Amino acid sequence: MKAWTLTEPDGLNSLQLTRRSRPKPAPDEVLIQVAAAGLNPIDYKLASWGYATWDYPQIVGMDIAGTVEAVGAQVHQYKPGDRVFTFLDPRQCGGFAEYVCSKTDALSRLPAEVSFEQAAALPSAGYSAWLAVYDKLRLAAGQRIAITGAGGGVGGFAAQLAKLAGATVYAIAAQQHHARLLSYGVDAVIDTEDNVAMKIIELTEDRLLHAVIDCVSARSGSVMSALIRYNGQIVMVADQFNQVPLLATTKAISMHEVALHATYAHGAPEDIHHLADMGNNLSNLVAEGKLDPMLNQLIPFADLKQGLQMLHDQKHSGKLVVVLDD
Repeated sequence: MKAWTLTEPDGLNSLQLTRRSRPKPAPDEVLIQVAAAGLNPIDYKLASWGYATWDYPQIVGMDIAGTVEAVGAQVHQYKPGDRVFTFLDPRQCGGFAEYVCSKTDALSRLPAEVSFEQAAALPSAGYSAWLAVYDKLRLAAGQRIAITGAGGGVGGFAAQLAKLAGATVYAIAAQQHHARLLSYGVDAVIDTEDNVAMKIIELTEDRLLHAVIDCVSARSGSVMSALIRYNGQIVMVADQFNQVPLLATTKAISMHEVALHATYAHGAPEDIHHLADMGNNLSNLVAEGKLDPMLNQLIPFADLKQGLQMLHDQKHSGKLVVVLDD
């Protein structure tokens, strides 16, 4: 089978299209014929960082959608032909290939109304957004939230989910993303070149924010923390604070971290099952027309490396998805 393998953790130049043997499922696994694979910033970052458990040459890629080809002896809830998608274990990966084996705990079923390409766009970004909006913030109707990096995958999904929760949403993003974000019904889009703090103060009529989801950096999160009201909350997605941004006994802000990629290494079985639940919920929302999977461009499998470079250079708006050959 064709597969993109990393020869060493030395960036995208070490990523090569190779031929590998088709994997065989363990008793508790299914073999999936991959139809589409989502691209995410973590993919090009891991190409440089590597992972302690990887055995080079390592097949990378974590967001996949496809068809069950075969099942292990202990698997009874899936059968060949079932349409599925999942977020693969980063410690093993294997998604940027024609076939991959996966345990069933984090596997989600794909509704007939949702394409493989749409499903492949969901896991890393969509699950992170779900964790931020529902698990961490437990966002309620009427609350005011600002989302930095809203033009990216996590930010775009978070903006949509926050609106579905009934919140007032202020999306902070570069100009190229504004039209798409406004189409989601966000209450205002703030350009990254603007004075964001003054815009937030004006929009909230000096009442400030109940919550922030920061998808940019610790520096960005620190700036945004000053715009959160007493007993408010902030979720850090792309980075984490090196030190608490506000003095103690002032605003009493609760700080959260989303670390989706640590789920397999540090989560309990119910945390891994939660991945499947999030996938089922998100794909149902797509099927119902309530969630845009944000597909920006479909990329041939042979051009996967160029797709990751495009992602790195931020020459897109929304999600990039690789499509495998029939």
